[in-house]
Amino acid sequence: MTHNQRLHPQAGLSLPETMLATLLLSVSVLGLLNYYQSLTQGFSRQWQVRQAWTEAHEQLESFAVLNVGKALDKPGWSAQITRIQTSTDCQWVTARVETPLHYTSRLSRMICRPIVD
Repeated sequence: MTHNQRLHPQAGLSLPETMLATLLLSVSVLGLLNYYQSLTQGFSRQWQVRQAWTEAHEQLESFAVLNVGKALDKPGWSAQITRIQTSTDCQWVTARVETPLHYTSRLSRMICRPIVD
């Protein structure tokens, strides 16, 4: 053993320590990736919920003006308008919109036509 080796013993990590550190790092990264995936899915669901309510409102507005619902141009989305005649001038209209993640929004409104003299 040389004089230099006695003064400065060799320091570093052994193979088992390195493998353990690598294992802990990979488990941490997998946990973060899982968290990121669930966060992304949550944002996607939240966006679809907000869009579904907006689309249902637009369906009712379109029906009130044109007497027909608005055409949806989003793949995987569906919209349906149902109406129940309550009197000669009024009807109860319900707009139902379903998203690709199967979230359904439903809005209803009473629509009455103006009486013309």
